[in-house]
Amino acid sequence: MDESHKKDQASDKLLFRDAGNGGAQSDLFLKLQEVISSLESYAWSWRSPSGSGSVDESNTASGDTTPCSSILSFPLLAGLTEELQRVLPHDENWLQSEISRYRQENTALRAKLRVTDTELDNSKLTLMEMMEEKDTLQIEISKLQGYPQEDSFFSPSTSVPSSPDSAESCTPTTETPLALNDPLSRMQAPISTLQNLIQYLQDLSGMQPSLPCAPKVQPSYLETEMEWLKGKLDCLKRLNAQLCVTLEECKSDSEKLSMHLGRLESTCTAFRLALQSSEKCLKAYSVMLALTEAKGDIILGQMAEGDLLKSGWSLLPKDLEIKTKLFMMEVKKTFKQDRTKLEADKGDPRSPSLPRFYSPWLSEEDEQMLKSYVQHLKQDVASISIMENLQMGQDVHSEVAHLADVIKTKADNAIEVSSETSASRPDKPLRSHIVQELLDTKEGLAEVKGSIQLLQTEKRALELQSLSYLEEEKAYMLIRDQLQQELSDWAEKSKEEDCGGKHPVYGRAVSDYCEQSIPHANMQRLLESLARSSETRARVEGLSEELDELTCRVHAQRAQSAKIIMDFFKAHRNLFMTYQNAQKKYHEQQRRLESQAHMMSQCHIQQLHDLMQNILSLQAQQTARETGETSL
Repeated sequence: MDESHKKDQASDKLLFRDAGNGGAQSDLFLKLQEVISSLESYAWSWRSPSGSGSVDESNTASGDTTPCSSILSFPLLAGLTEELQRVLPHDENWLQSEISRYRQENTALRAKLRVTDTELDNSKLTLMEMMEEKDTLQIEISKLQGYPQEDSFFSPSTSVPSSPDSAESCTPTTETPLALNDPLSRMQAPISTLQNLIQYLQDLSGMQPSLPCAPKVQPSYLETEMEWLKGKLDCLKRLNAQLCVTLEECKSDSEKLSMHLGRLESTCTAFRLALQSSEKCLKAYSVMLALTEAKGDIILGQMAEGDLLKSGWSLLPKDLEIKTKLFMMEVKKTFKQDRTKLEADKGDPRSPSLPRFYSPWLSEEDEQMLKSYVQHLKQDVASISIMENLQMGQDVHSEVAHLADVIKTKADNAIEVSSETSASRPDKPLRSHIVQELLDTKEGLAEVKGSIQLLQTEKRALELQSLSYLEEEKAYMLIRDQLQQELSDWAEKSKEEDCGGKHPVYGRAVSDYCEQSIPHANMQRLLESLARSSETRARVEGLSEELDELTCRVHAQRAQSAKIIMDFFKAHRNLFMTYQNAQKKYHEQQRRLESQAHMMSQCHIQQLHDLMQNILSLQAQQTARETGETSL
């Protein structure tokens, strides 16, 4: 009995180890089926150890299709209790270990994927730098190819010699060229070119009368210049060939880099696919573990209640049911391409004999789809060799770094050679000079903005003054209209008085009639009112004169205030410009002082360095003298 128990335990351990490793010979669902069937049989044997055969016969006779009938259909064997005690903890521990193992694999895959992404980014940056260096090399090559064309334009082969001396000086020679790196020859290159042009123009027959005072050049000097130009041309040709070879090598290295980048991208894609498959497999195992735990809890609850015939599948938690349904919907959506394969598996005569583990919640088709889905994920994970890809990625990374260093050294060497061989070009302005020019430009813009603001304020003051002039003009127009109206009234009254003076008889008659008709008191009042009206008129005339004087005074005051405002704005603008100039001078002086201080500090550092060198040399001499004395 003990030997059989040990054999069963060893077989169970091998069974779960094979299932954990994902071998093709063992089936995960068959093992889960055996474990659950042993659990159910143990539960039924513990519930009713005696008379199981009669209950089994009655249930089979009645044809009950409940889950209890499926439990009763299993035979009760001896020693089932020990088997269940062995299998049940192994089942849960195995699922937990599977989940933890997949989580560890996921973390490892994420770390490797992150490392591969960083390596891929670094390789892309290196490739971009290499492409930029290649473009600079191509530009240098095009410039160097342009130099021989410029020299060939001034070469004596295109000239028409008119004298034997010029013909001898223009004959091509193959003597040894001058030193190409000589600074004197490099400085004399434009001068020699101009002299060759002058000599060519002198040799032309049509140009002789028009150039009577042209300077004469010695033929020996022309020969030396020609030899130097030929040597320079040969050196440029050699440099061009060398740069072409370097460019071809850089192209081949760039192609190798692109191939390695493709390998890195494929490795990164494999890591991503493995990570996705492992995450999906982990999710499937978590759902299966939750369903198994729920089923075990339900069975244990029924055992505790003592009523195993009652269906306990309705006790499934709602959140687990929702989670299972969502997961199955996702599986159906992502696993549609294998539906024909699932239908072919369903037509197999062995598939209906397989028990259903999650029959209360999943149909037979869903269980088969879940099984195929997990197998597909396991095949995807097993098809990717992570260690080989990782080693390949490390090799590719080292090779990419080596190629990048090689390309960089080649480009640096080519740039050094081209800079030594090419003609002297004006140096680029330093960054400090550019920054200083930008600061000066900003200061100039600030000055312009300040002057624009001052001009805008002056413009606003002039606009206000023009508006005040318009209002004054309207007021003067009203006063003029009123005065014209009064003048017309006075003219009419004077005409009437003149008419009364021209007809004295009529006036005398009217006055007699008035004297007779109007009493004396009324006449007195009329005379008083006439006197008052004359006084009022005189007073109004005085007031109008005073008003004119006041308006003239106010106008003068306004003109004076406008002039004062204009003078103030001019003074403010002049003061602002003076301040800007003083600030500019101060900045220039400060910059000069800073440069002087920097130069003094550099000199001081150089002196300290020289002193330290002298001290070290003296110490070395002293130690050498001491060692020499001791040796003597």
